[in-house]
Amino acid sequence: MTADELIARLRVLPPDTPVLVEGYENGFDEIVELKGQDVVRYRHAQPWDGQYQPSERFEQPATGIMQAAVILGRRGPLR
Repeated sequence: MTADELIARLRVLPPDTPVLVEGYENGFDEIVELKGQDVVRYRHAQPWDGQYQPSERFEQPATGIMQAAVILGRRGPLR
């Protein structure tokens, strides 16, 4: 995905939409997908955890659910 393609995709989102990246591990991959994801801030995150987690990770409906734009790299699901 090029900068122009990413800008075009981001431009349609509300300006206050958070944009998050994959957490943990090292290195960088080309962007293969930009998707919307319901997330909540993870108050008990360890250093290896991301600051936000998918809302479905929690058994009870979480408060503070927000829609974020998540950038996924080539190995995103494997991290």
